[in-house]
Amino acid sequence: QEQQSYPVQVRHQGHIATISVRENEPILQALERQSTFSKGKVERNGTNGGKSSLALSNIPHECRRGNCLTCSSRIVNTINTQNVLANVDHGLSPTVASELTRAGYLLTCCSFVTGPGLVLELDQNDRVWDIVYRQRICNTNSKQIATEAQARLLRRVDEDNPGKWKRRMEENWERKDEEK
Repeated sequence: QEQQSYPVQVRHQGHIATISVRENEPILQALERQSTFSKGKVERNGTNGGKSSLALSNIPHECRRGNCLTCSSRIVNTINTQNVLANVDHGLSPTVASELTRAGYLLTCCSFVTGPGLVLELDQNDRVWDIVYRQRICNTNSKQIATEAQARLLRRVDEDNPGKWKRRMEENWERKDEEK
């Protein structure tokens, strides 16, 4: 019995190729299986006498568990969002995984194709790092959450040490009186 496979257009550094991804096969595995190296001249649109090629010497990946984000790719287009199972069985927190999926990114090591029409842009790990680390940590909501957590911690420390809290408050009132 022949296994179902689906065409996926892959873009990388100006090159375009169409690969075939088997059912229940991670996209990364299909990329490795079909990594084609052209002996002839490869055009910028990825054509080479009718054969497409990415001419990749190294497909971006590292851990194969969805932890490192190296294999991050952007979903450029898909006919139907049900045609891809993105970020399945990974090492990310559920919040981070849903943020990546919502932003249109997937990890090729733990994503699967379930229908035709998927178009991917490889090598998006810098953008994904920004989403996962820089934007999540530096946005206004995160800063507010951090401030509230810090206030709760200070309150708990004060509740455990009422004598120190009383002295600190008295010192603050004395300074306020001196400033007047």
